[in-house]
Amino acid sequence: MEERVARVLEQTRMQMPSVLTDEEVAAQLKRDMLKRKEKVRDYGVYAYTQPIAPVQNINKGFLLNTIKSVDTHNKRQEIDACYRKRDLEKKLDDRSDPRRRKRGRSRERSRSRERSRRRSRSRDRQSSGTAAEQNEREYWAARKAIKTESIREQVADRECTLDNAPDYDSSSSSSTYSDDKATKKALKKAKKKVKKQAKKAAKKQKQHKKQQDSTAT
Repeated sequence: MEERVARVLEQTRMQMPSVLTDEEVAAQLKRDMLKRKEKVRDYGVYAYTQPIAPVQNINKGFLLNTIKSVDTHNKRQEIDACYRKRDLEKKLDDRSDPRRRKRGRSRERSRSRERSRRRSRSRDRQSSGTAAEQNEREYWAARKAIKTESIREQVADRECTLDNAPDYDSSSSSSTYSDDKATKKALKKAKKKVKKQAKKAAKKQKQHKKQQDSTAT
C-alpha cells in the first residue's frame, strides 16, 4: 500500500510542476475521483488502493514470454518424440513379422531387377545408335573416296605439278603474255570437262544403285 502511494506521488510529481495552487490541486483530485468512480463499481473500496494509470510491469511481461516460449518448445519436443516412437515401433513390427520381411525383400528384388533392365535397355540403345552412326560415316567416306579416285584418274594427264609447270621469267613477261592466256583457256576447258565427267559418273552411279535396289525388292 505504502509503495503504491509512493509510486503515485512520484508520477504526479513528474507530471505536475513543483509549485501548485489550491485550485490546481482540487482540479487534479476531482479528475482522480472521476477516474476511480468507474473502478469502484467493479472493485468497490479496493479501487482506491489501485493506481489510476495502468503501470506496465516489465518483469511480468518478460516472464510470460519466457513461459510461452518454453511451453511451445516442450510441445514440439513431445510431438517429435511421439513421431520417433511410432517409427521405432513400426520398424520393430516389420522385423518381428516374417511375412512383412518377405514382402519387403521381394519388393527390393523387383526394384533392383527393374533398374538393371532399364540400364541394359539404355546401353543396348546407345550401342545400336553408335554402331549405326559409325556404319553411315564409313559408307559416305567410302563413296567420297571412290569419287575422288575416279576424278584423279580422269585428270591424271592434265594435272599441274612442279615437274610439268611452265617456266616463268620476269624479263620475258610481255612475250609470254599470249602463251599465258592460251594456257588459262586450256585449263578452263579442262576443268569444265572434268566437271562434266564427274557429273556423268555420279549419274551412272545413281542409275546403278537404283537398278540394284529394284532387283533387291
